[in-house]
Amino acid sequence: MNITTQNQIKDYLQWSSEEYEDRLLLSMMKWCQLYGQYPSIVQQLLANAQVNKWFMSEYHKCELQFLKIVNVIPPQPDQLQAHYKACTARVMVIHPKALLEKIKRNKDFSNLIVTHTPVYYAN
Repeated sequence: MNITTQNQIKDYLQWSSEEYEDRLLLSMMKWCQLYGQYPSIVQQLLANAQVNKWFMSEYHKCELQFLKIVNVIPPQPDQLQAHYKACTARVMVIHPKALLEKIKRNKDFSNLIVTHTPVYYAN
C-alpha cells in the first residue's frame, strides 16, 4: 500500500497511525469472517499471503476513490469519515473466487483445527 495515500487519509480524517492500522485490520478481519464462514477457514484467510495481498490491493483502490471524493467535497472530518467508510465498505462485496475455493478445499488444515481442538466439559 502506498505510504503517501495512507498519510493523506490520516491527515484528512485526523487519525493516528495506530487508529488507521486498527481500522484496516478490523476491515480485513470482518472480510475474512464474511467469506470464511467457519473459524478454521477464517484463520486460513487471515494467514494467507495471497489473500492479504489481494485484500490490500482492493482496499487501496477503495481509498483512492475516497481521495477523489475529498477533492470535490469540503474537508470536514466527520463527513469525510462517513465517505471513507462508504468507499472502503465496497471491499466487502468483492472476493477472489478461485483463491477462496482453493483455501476452502484445503482439508488438511481444516481437519487439523477441528480434530485437534481440546474439548472441555463443564462440571
